[in-house]
Amino acid sequence: MKTVNVRTVRHDFAAVLDLIRNGETVAVQHRKTTVALLTPPLPARVKPRQPWAGLRARLARLQAQPMAAQTAVEMLTAERERF
Repeated sequence: MKTVNVRTVRHDFAAVLDLIRNGETVAVQHRKTTVALLTPPLPARVKPRQPWAGLRARLARLQAQPMAAQTAVEMLTAERERF
């Protein structure tokens, strides 16, 4: 934990903010008495990703789309034969 006085906070807040951004807790002192603790925020809890959530709905949407009359290989072969 770093310790800074009130004057440093007033005149060089950017340096104090850099310490906090880097995960450091900063104690602010006034006349050798700690008056405040500046700490970085707690990391947000990340919800685990569920890759299979909603799979049936996505599959139903895909199956509802119209299919192409030709396969990609047939389209590519026809395009190559044109030249």
